[in-house]
Amino acid sequence: MILNRYCPDVEVEGIAHSAKDAEALIRDKRPDIVFLDVEMPHGNGFDLLKKFDQINFGVIFVTAFDHYAIRAIKYSAIDYLLKPIDITELLEAVKKAQLQIKNKSVSQGLNLLLQNLAQPARLQRLSLPTMDGMIFVNIDDILYCKSDGNYTSFFLVNGQNPVVTRQIGTYEDLLPEPLFCRIHRQYIVNVNKVSKYIKGRGGYVVMSDGKIIDVSVRKKEDFLNAYKLM
Repeated sequence: MILNRYCPDVEVEGIAHSAKDAEALIRDKRPDIVFLDVEMPHGNGFDLLKKFDQINFGVIFVTAFDHYAIRAIKYSAIDYLLKPIDITELLEAVKKAQLQIKNKSVSQGLNLLLQNLAQPARLQRLSLPTMDGMIFVNIDDILYCKSDGNYTSFFLVNGQNPVVTRQIGTYEDLLPEPLFCRIHRQYIVNVNKVSKYIKGRGGYVVMSDGKIIDVSVRKKEDFLNAYKLM
C-alpha cells in the first residue's frame, strides 16, 4: 500500500510470506528490488540470499527490530528500514537501490554483507558509497577520515582518498572502538596508524603518512584512553 501510494515508479510483482516462497517468487519474477524482512518463517533473509549463486537484484531490508545484523548491513552500505516505515527513508532507500542497479554494484555490497555476517565478532571490510559507485576497503587500511560538510574523505594506506557521500557522524558510530577515535570535530583516526602524539593543551598526532592532526581539548581524554587500550 505504501509503495503504491508513494513510489509510483515501483511496480509490485509479488508478495511472499516465507523464505521458501520468496526464493521461488524471486526466481520466477526476477525483480529489480526485493524488500526483505530479516526474520521470516522457514529461515531468515540472509539464509535466503545465500541460496542465489548470483544476486542481480537490489535489496532493502525491512525489520521491526534494531537487529543484531544491522551493523553488518550498514558496513555493506545496504539500506534498511525499521518499522513503522518512515516515508522519507523509504523514498531515499528506493532511490539508492535504483542507483546501485544502474551502477551494477548490487552484488558486491550483498556479497560483502554475507562475508561480514560469517565473522560477526570482527567486521573486516567496509563499503564506501561514492558519487561513482562503491569502494570496498579493509578496515585496517583506513588511516583517518576527514569531515567535509555532508561528505567524508577517507585516507587509505595505499594513498587513495575516496570521498564518501555520508557525514562523518555515520562513521563515528560505525567504525569500531577503540581502534578508531574521533579526536577532532573534523577527524576520526585509526589509533594503530598514529606514529606519535605530541603533548599540549589538546596536543596533536602525527599519522603514519606524516599527516599532522590536532587533538581537540574536549577529545584529548578519549584519545589517550583509546591509545592506552591499543
